[in-house]
Amino acid sequence: MTEKQKTVQQVKKEKRDREVEPAPSGMSRRSFLTFLGAGSAALAAGSAGVLPKSAEAQQFSAGASTPFRDDAAGAVKLFFNPIERTDADELVLAEGFRYDIVRRWGEPVTSDGGEFGFNCDYTAYFPIDALGGGRNSQDGLLFVSHEYVDSKWVSGFDDSDEDARRTPEQIAAEKAAVGGTVMRVICNSQGVWEFVEDEDYNRRIDATTPMDLTGAAAGSEAAQGATEVIGTLANCSGGVTPWNTVLSCEENFQGYYGEATDDEDISEDDELQNDADWAGDDAQPPEHYGWVVEVDPFDKGSKPRKHTWLGRVRHENVAIRISGSGRVVAYTGHDEPDQCIYKFISSGTYIPGDRRANMDLLTDGMLYVADFSEGRWVAMDYENNPIFRDNGFSDQAEVLVRTPEAAALEDPETEAPIGTPMDRCEDIEVHPDDGTVYCALTNNSNHGNFYGQILRMYEAGGDAEATEFTFEVFAAGGPNTGFASPDNLAFDRRNHLWVVTDISSSSLNDGIYSSFKNNGIFVMPSVNDYERGEIYQFGSGPVECETTGPAFTPDGRTLFLAVQHPGEESESVENPTSTWPHDGDGVPKPSVVAITGFA
Repeated sequence: MTEKQKTVQQVKKEKRDREVEPAPSGMSRRSFLTFLGAGSAALAAGSAGVLPKSAEAQQFSAGASTPFRDDAAGAVKLFFNPIERTDADELVLAEGFRYDIVRRWGEPVTSDGGEFGFNCDYTAYFPIDALGGGRNSQDGLLFVSHEYVDSKWVSGFDDSDEDARRTPEQIAAEKAAVGGTVMRVICNSQGVWEFVEDEDYNRRIDATTPMDLTGAAAGSEAAQGATEVIGTLANCSGGVTPWNTVLSCEENFQGYYGEATDDEDISEDDELQNDADWAGDDAQPPEHYGWVVEVDPFDKGSKPRKHTWLGRVRHENVAIRISGSGRVVAYTGHDEPDQCIYKFISSGTYIPGDRRANMDLLTDGMLYVADFSEGRWVAMDYENNPIFRDNGFSDQAEVLVRTPEAAALEDPETEAPIGTPMDRCEDIEVHPDDGTVYCALTNNSNHGNFYGQILRMYEAGGDAEATEFTFEVFAAGGPNTGFASPDNLAFDRRNHLWVVTDISSSSLNDGIYSSFKNNGIFVMPSVNDYERGEIYQFGSGPVECETTGPAFTPDGRTLFLAVQHPGEESESVENPTSTWPHDGDGVPKPSVVAITGFA
């Protein structure tokens, strides 16, 4: 099979550790990445302070958790007995905890035939009474994203035949299996979490759902003149907003309709079998994908929106913070080797209780890219930064549509890119109590960083709107720490930091990764600005899966988690490498679970 005939699934697996040409040397590029890859301690001197406590910070956090102060400083006790690493084909949890499967791939979600999609990733729980300020932790709406499909299971397409092409029916099946699901869930009287049939809320959003573009690129030449686009795809992780909407991130969009409309020679790494098949007479402009999508889970009839001010990159997630002045700050990363970290600052301010007004906060503002070598946020502002005009960008819309290219422009003074290339930023979360920013950098084999690390950033003066920051390598993966390739992060109600890992399925239990066994679920107790604890393993996923999208109910007693691509290395449906969740049919099924047992 040639590179040009890879499926989305194959590229998803291989992008995590494939080799590319080394970047040019310089502090903002290769030497910086190599330094991080060594698991070094802080590069910056001292912290910049902590976030002053505000009403907004107290009532909202991106991890669906709540701030907590223990009775006495340092009085932290581990609340579970850590498990041993395992390669079992099971979701293994610490003693005293159990999981309920809430929904499996292919199970019905809507009355009109909508099914739970494939490869579930991000999850977000919304109390059913959230719009009235409630915190119901037994009845709510669960949003789940569906990142990509495995054709042999979803549509029956066999990609081993180099000349084969999908039928229209196969394409339709694959388009229906991506996007996102909104579904009602309850914890019944026996303490078991269940899916609920609900005509008012249950909804499937997929690659055919119409949605609007907002922001500077809407209607622009750079976006092919569109104000409305068709569908969302490659939905990876995401975030939640203080006004109770969900943000879903389009990551590996390049695998469907290409990278850009005017690309005459798409790189071999990006031109996939799906690109040839999905396009055809129904081809969509590539510029319509790669955005952050906002969905209102409480309004089934509402139209999703793609916010162009957050930039067009291979987004993994979005973490929201309200600044001291009330502006919305959204942190996001580009999940690809040698790409950047960004933040958006809204023009408008958050108004508690005015959901309608707050809905427009992501439609206008400014996007910034992080320069780690200088500890500064660089505004990607076409009007006031001549670097974009001087390098052929025609307007602000083009800067947003071509965000990675704009961030890679060389500053004539420093002779380095304005944005620092990083080691695959998969997730960013904001500490709900002190406002520090945690970035999971999964790995980057281009620079010898095979195990990944977690960065901690301090905004100057604790101000989310600051244009300066310092940072440190908070935790480094490796055999000595017991985890590798950190992916999604989440804080629980006691500010324990949860980490799930993403070692490529083709590398699990092999070579330098053999000691880690299957991908795991880890906890670092009571993380805050003043301490970092040991990291302990809470759970382990089935064979060749990722456990993704950790999200807690407000009371902290339930953890929702997605089990993505069990048995991903299966070469055929006749010989699966995993059969989880062991339904008796021998078919591995991506599923969402609810984990209980928390005190």
